[in-house]
Amino acid sequence: MKLVKRGDELAVQADTYELKHCMSDGLFVDLVFGSGVGAKLFIASGCDRDDGIDEVIELAAPRIEERADRILLTFSGRTTLWEKVEYVFECRPTTVLYGYTVYGKGSLEEVRFFEGFRQNDPRMDQYFYPYFCGPKREMAYHRPVKEFMTSSEPRFDQIFSFCINSSDKKIFQYYESCNIRVNGDRHYFGGDWLATPSPFLYLMGNKKGSSWVSLGLAAQPGQNRFMGYQYVGGEGFGLALDYMGQTRIAGSWASPRIVIQETVRDEYVALDRYLDVLRDTGCMKDVDRRDIPLWWRKPIFGGWGEQVFHSNRWDNFFSGQHNDWSHDNVDRFCTQAAYEEMLATLESKGINPTILIIDNRWFQNKAHLDVDTDLWPDLKGFIAAQHQKGRKVILWVSPWGVSMCSKGKDVPIAEHMFVNEDKLYDLELDTDVFYAACKREHKKVRRYYPLPEPTLTDANWRYVADPQNPAYVDRLKKKIAYLLGEDGLNADGFEFDYTHFLPKYRGTTPVTPREEETLWGVEALHHLIGIYHRESKVVKKDALIISHTFNPYFNDVIDMLRLQDIYTDRKSIVPQMEHRAKIAHRVAPGCAVHTDQHPMPSLEAWREFAKFQPSIGNPCTYYVTGIETTKELFEDADFEMLKEIWEAHERSLVGDRRDE
Repeated sequence: MKLVKRGDELAVQADTYELKHCMSDGLFVDLVFGSGVGAKLFIASGCDRDDGIDEVIELAAPRIEERADRILLTFSGRTTLWEKVEYVFECRPTTVLYGYTVYGKGSLEEVRFFEGFRQNDPRMDQYFYPYFCGPKREMAYHRPVKEFMTSSEPRFDQIFSFCINSSDKKIFQYYESCNIRVNGDRHYFGGDWLATPSPFLYLMGNKKGSSWVSLGLAAQPGQNRFMGYQYVGGEGFGLALDYMGQTRIAGSWASPRIVIQETVRDEYVALDRYLDVLRDTGCMKDVDRRDIPLWWRKPIFGGWGEQVFHSNRWDNFFSGQHNDWSHDNVDRFCTQAAYEEMLATLESKGINPTILIIDNRWFQNKAHLDVDTDLWPDLKGFIAAQHQKGRKVILWVSPWGVSMCSKGKDVPIAEHMFVNEDKLYDLELDTDVFYAACKREHKKVRRYYPLPEPTLTDANWRYVADPQNPAYVDRLKKKIAYLLGEDGLNADGFEFDYTHFLPKYRGTTPVTPREEETLWGVEALHHLIGIYHRESKVVKKDALIISHTFNPYFNDVIDMLRLQDIYTDRKSIVPQMEHRAKIAHRVAPGCAVHTDQHPMPSLEAWREFAKFQPSIGNPCTYYVTGIETTKELFEDADFEMLKEIWEAHERSLVGDRRDE
């Protein structure tokens, strides 16, 4: 690496890229890698508070610090919201790390990278003729806010996103926007709640996809207090994190950093290299999984698919009687008698799963960690019988659903958070601020809205148990001890689902006040799963925690990653499940992988995937009778095939020195 200065221009020449800055164009740096992929990056990233928009006032020439293995360029500036801001490019031989520190007070709203507003930007004074302008401009079309921002110029053609979604959409054009978030949406390309969150990584690529340059997020533990990581497209581009006013600053605050590095051709190698940086910077905790229990790797039977097969779910859905699942009866087929019958059928075919997942809903409808004795009159005895057959029993749990449904029954209101509707608003940029004649203060406008009624597919509950409340945490510990302990049910672990049903409204506030700041977004979910993981190990050392949190930040609180629901009508599901598995094995090295099967598009697809499963993780089946969507019935040959696949997988584990 070397630093070259020519007049008012300086350049960092590294092994794989060149970063240039010229004082005549002082708000930008030009970053280009060997393939030609890169960007002209806007330095003064905007950092909005919940009471205003951030505009850069001035930016000084960079302060240069040369070290043995890196060169740091620090740009100091002032903005309308912060007393001082320092933007830092840390240039390493093959990697650029970018982040900034703001000094002042306030609550974070939107934190941007490589995009922002400039004070007294002449474009803001440009008159834009409002079409169909009526009295008081109610009918006016305003210029889109993006046009008044200063964005970065792309030197790339497309974006690769690691967001896992039902449509298996990965590629976006440079001008499109895309999200990777913890509060997934079932409408985002068929649903992005399948992995909440996916790795916070985008790749800039050329047209052929022969070269990729990362735009990865590196956040320190405790720093993940945002809902999602967004690539904001347009003529120019930027990146953004949404904090929703839940992070207060008093003095200074350092942003997460953006990881920029080039990888030729292979997107998964790019992910590997990004994860290496996370390890190097302390953003990812490695876990030694060399001695995990052998049974964690063995075949799985989950009853959900068979429950759906016998329910009215798809009949109602396809007939148009309803477009959500609020009227189906699938939970009524989660009974002790039904599961005993399912297992008896499998055993009669010579199929013996080691891991049994009891799905939704073994619990009471209004108390998700209490057994529904009408459905399961002797769950303790059932689990004991499975143990005698060499099986382990995993209980399906929706961690936020537990909280939401427990209000007023076994969790006192004092242990909850609630939505303060006085703070229930979205912040929108007031486009009138960009017209000088309006003489408006540059700020965000609060748009208040009513709290929607809760549905099964959108968790809008007014109350949710507070995982930071000591009394609630103690209550949860006791529940876990009962469910997994020998004096209780003696189950063997938990499978999490619907992790995206986390608190998401701006006005969410603890009922019982505390000095500690409320954890939000990614941090809130990591904290809650961490309680389950830690306390489960206290009760039972080999307790298994299954999750669908595909982000490396969760590596330390999970034991198995579930590839999650499929929801596709494609002839083959192998490509998209292989993609998910490649991510899973990288973000949680050495972890077991639950390959899933719900819902299968056809019996043909099920047969193909059953053969493929052992190559990516634990083989499993969710079905005993046939396929839930098509109602195709299994043939004897299907059971024979499944038996052979499972037995071959078991043989592949022989010689493993880990204890049973």
